[in-house]
Amino acid sequence: MGRKRVLGGSFITIITYQSTQVLDILHSGKVYRAYPSRTLNYAYSSLIDMLGLHCQSPIFGYLKYHRHLADGRLSSSVRLTLKVPREHVKLTEFQTWAEFIYYSKLTKPYDYTQLKPEALQGNTTEISQKKLDHLIRSLKRQKSPWAYRFPQAVLEEIRPEWVADYKILLSST
Repeated sequence: MGRKRVLGGSFITIITYQSTQVLDILHSGKVYRAYPSRTLNYAYSSLIDMLGLHCQSPIFGYLKYHRHLADGRLSSSVRLTLKVPREHVKLTEFQTWAEFIYYSKLTKPYDYTQLKPEALQGNTTEISQKKLDHLIRSLKRQKSPWAYRFPQAVLEEIRPEWVADYKILLSST
């Protein structure tokens, strides 16, 4: 009897761009866990809650062989190719996540599930509680990687044993 495969295969290949300091941490044999973002902390903590993660800040990447819109590449960064056990990977739709980031600025300070009343007053755009509810449901729902248009991998951490390959990308300036 084979076990049920939620994301297909026992490992998922993820590409993520990180700083050279992250590579140093991994080379020293330590697990890398991201620190909270100053600018996106509220949206990140909301995503952590939605996905049931146990971290201070999520780590993002994209799936090898899948379409992606943003790769997280910065100058003087490292492209890590990770082989991550599927049970450590959560997936979201990149565009849904980007839209939620915008909506999170319009939600109540301690409740990302509810829009502020003033966000709805005089609203001439498509902003609605119904749309926010849809975004949250979509982010929570885990699907097959091929069911996403632009799948985004979300990790709690990066373990040294997950690193299959890396490439240091030098700044062009």
